[in-house]
Amino acid sequence: MPISTITKDATQAARMEALNQFYGAFSTGDAVKLDHALTIDWDEEPRNQGQEPGREPMKQFIAGVRQALPDLKIDIKDVVFGEDKAAVRAEMRGTHSADFFGIAATGKSYAIRLHEFHTFEGSQIAYTWHMEDWFGFLNQIGAWPVTSEGDEQ
Repeated sequence: MPISTITKDATQAARMEALNQFYGAFSTGDAVKLDHALTIDWDEEPRNQGQEPGREPMKQFIAGVRQALPDLKIDIKDVVFGEDKAAVRAEMRGTHSADFFGIAATGKSYAIRLHEFHTFEGSQIAYTWHMEDWFGFLNQIGAWPVTSEGDEQ
């Protein structure tokens, strides 16, 4: 096997491990996993409201999400690697157990799709562009469509 193929395989394996650590931090609440997965100045689009770039703010975000969705699990379904990028199709599921998005706990289960694109520096994720099916989440927990008091559904 040529050296370039070995290097490519090792790089891809290290990047896959970073993806597993990234999604694993959400699934377990162990935000220390981000130290391995993300560059220190990691950034994302769209950012969460008021969130600054970097792995430390993401650790705080994960802690908040896990309070509202304590049994949250993210399962990677597909990964497609490019030169310095990876596209991920995943599923997030759990139970809406506390206030989230300003919506009081419903106790309802949800399962939504994630489509994310990551850019790597070496074996760490430097940038993430993400899109989650939050409308699906709101629909599944009974918070969508929004109705005014007194409106018929």
